[in-house]
Amino acid sequence: MSEDRLLRLGFTGSDLPLVRARVAESLLWAGVSEPVRSTFVQAAVEIACNAVVHGGGSGRLVLCLADGELRCEVIDEGSGLPDNGSTRATFVHSDPGLRLAEALTGRLKLRSGPGGRGTIATLAVRLEAVSN
Repeated sequence: MSEDRLLRLGFTGSDLPLVRARVAESLLWAGVSEPVRSTFVQAAVEIACNAVVHGGGSGRLVLCLADGELRCEVIDEGSGLPDNGSTRATFVHSDPGLRLAEALTGRLKLRSGPGGRGTIATLAVRLEAVSN
């Protein structure tokens, strides 16, 4: 598996405009074309906003290219995913930002952080599939 890390960034709510700019800049530098770039930037900002609102007010974002995929992972330090028997689909459906991020990229994976603390949200899009 080959991986090219494009960006690693810690953020809070006041940094969200910076998150948008840095993700866009990183994708431009990596040669990701429109409309993939702007769509992916919007999806990344949606999961970053979710981390701020529901995940303790801050997060860490990692953006990379790996095996023909563009991936964005946002890690927060909130209380984690609900442990009330609800499914991931129910959780995503109840949050407009997560719903939008999934619609924009087609792939959104949510999992609990280490020890059940926090949430890790991962977006991914295959670049070959969208470049044609």
